[in-house]
Amino acid sequence: MTWLNSGIRALLIAQGTAARWLREELDSLEVRIPLTDGCVEELAREADRAARRAGGENGSYVELLREQLIVQANWVRRWTATDEKPPADDPVAQAFVRIARKYALPRPWKLSEPVAVEVVGLRPSWAWAAGLSPQAAGH
Repeated sequence: MTWLNSGIRALLIAQGTAARWLREELDSLEVRIPLTDGCVEELAREADRAARRAGGENGSYVELLREQLIVQANWVRRWTATDEKPPADDPVAQAFVRIARKYALPRPWKLSEPVAVEVVGLRPSWAWAAGLSPQAAGH
């Protein structure tokens, strides 16, 4: 990362710009689940780590950060809108899952279609009614 990108990064982090951009991206994706400030800040830090790893000496840190914030926002939308499992071999997905579970982000649960199942059981015992006579029951 160049010294200019390092300076820009420090300024963005100090001002909380990454968290604000993440909230704006979540709004644009119409994510209606309220997220705590701590959750948003941790997601923004994860995006910052990914942007620094992807940056190297090439590319603008701001562009890379924006891309990673979009990735994080899409994960939030996907997590809160579906119950599909994230890939176990994807480190970005697993980092998100760790954060989502830490902050208890809700998930929808897909219910299976109701299916009638025949239950085979023992016949009921009528022994308790053996002492009744039809004449006594009618009176």
